[in-house]
Amino acid sequence: MRTAMHSAALLSAALLGAAPAAHAIDLGPLAQAADGKVQCYVPNTVAKSCQSIGAYRITPAGAIENEATVMVSSSPLVIMTTHSLVQIKGGADCGVIREKDIASAHFTLEGQPAAPDRIAALRAAMLGAMRPMFNHEICVFYRPQPDGLLATTTVDAKPRPEMDQKVLWVSPADGWKVGF
Repeated sequence: MRTAMHSAALLSAALLGAAPAAHAIDLGPLAQAADGKVQCYVPNTVAKSCQSIGAYRITPAGAIENEATVMVSSSPLVIMTTHSLVQIKGGADCGVIREKDIASAHFTLEGQPAAPDRIAALRAAMLGAMRPMFNHEICVFYRPQPDGLLATTTVDAKPRPEMDQKVLWVSPADGWKVGF
C-alpha cells in the first residue's frame, strides 16, 4: 500500500505543474494539492470561508511553494499573502518563516489592494508580531478527525498545541475564501 500511495504522490507532483520528471516530489500530506485543492484553516462550512488558506505548487526548480493567504484582521478585513518554500519531512509539511517572506507580502484591505502607506504600516506590524517565529523550523502534521483534519504544529521539533487548528481540503472553484 505504501508503494501505491508513494507512486500516487509522485504522480501528483508531476500533475501539479511545470516541474520536470527529474524533480518529481513526494507530496505526502499535501497530495490533494495536485487535484487543485487548498487547505482551509478554521473553516466556516456554512459561509465557505476560512481564517487562512494554504495553497501549494511545485516550482520549476522542483521545490514545493506554499502560498499562505491569512486574515490578519476581520474588521477592517485585512488579508496578507505570503510565499515560502516547504518540504515534506517525517510526514509533515515543514518550512521556515523568514523576515523576507513578510517584507515581500501582499496586503488587501476590504478586498482591495492596500494603499502604499497602509502597506508600510501593516508590514511593520506583521514584522513585529511574527519576529519570534522567524528562522525557526515549523512543521505541521495533519491528524484525521471525524470532520476533517487537525493540524498540529511543532516549532524546532517542540509541540505547540496552542497552534492546533481544524483544516479541510477544499476546492477554490466551490467559492471558498479567506474572511468571515
